[in-house]
Amino acid sequence: MTEEEIKKQNPWLQYHYITRLYDKNTDMIHPDDRAIVEDYNQNRPSEEYRFEVHTPPFPFQGDPFRSKVVFLSLNPGFVERLNIDAALLLEQVKDLRIQLSEEWNKHRIHDVNSFFPNPKDVNLYQGYQLLGDWYWYDKLKHLCDDAKMNEIEFFQKVALIQLMPYSSTFCNKVITNLPTQKYTKDLIDYLLKQPKGPLFVVMRSEPDWGELLGIKDFQDAKYKDRFVIRKRDKNGNRPRLQYINQNAFEDNGYERIIQAIKS
Repeated sequence: MTEEEIKKQNPWLQYHYITRLYDKNTDMIHPDDRAIVEDYNQNRPSEEYRFEVHTPPFPFQGDPFRSKVVFLSLNPGFVERLNIDAALLLEQVKDLRIQLSEEWNKHRIHDVNSFFPNPKDVNLYQGYQLLGDWYWYDKLKHLCDDAKMNEIEFFQKVALIQLMPYSSTFCNKVITNLPTQKYTKDLIDYLLKQPKGPLFVVMRSEPDWGELLGIKDFQDAKYKDRFVIRKRDKNGNRPRLQYINQNAFEDNGYERIIQAIKS
């Protein structure tokens, strides 16, 4: 399978009806996922654990085909003051809102090379950060500094894939049977088959990523050179907070990430 062929399979490719960054009257769940998401939400104990259906899904950031490192996370967070208040504030700036929506769509279909729009456009840059990327920009800034790279070059070499593309305040149950997740699996399988494909960093939910990808042990000889796993805490618990520094990884994991980005 070629890169163009795997790109054409992307279920988000024709998903362009989103023109707003928050709309309480619009259900933005992908049509293929709707039945499962509705069932999921009905069985959550409270609103904060449910997927937010009125904000755009965010399955990808950056370009995984060109990236040296791809971070695998759980799902986008939802913060009311950003995802509602800031989004509605931006609704007052029509041109900015349209540009933001266009950039959001591009990120979902791998048509950009970095996490952010052109930083020379300060308003667009800051607005886009407010509505999603600021979290990862902040998390990755220390890594950028340690790699001794400028931000433009650095963010062209990293990408992010979410296990679940829908936002929530908290998550206490993971699902791996969303129809759109088949593409997530196929995309990562494709990248794993590339001899010069990216290094994957599993930030959260290691067992769930393993279930989706059909990998029982990321440390197996077949996979250990392609994956870096966050280490557990002193009590043996898997990580929940997504910080990235030397102490977050065992052995030489952090150095492997830096070397991959700089390669």
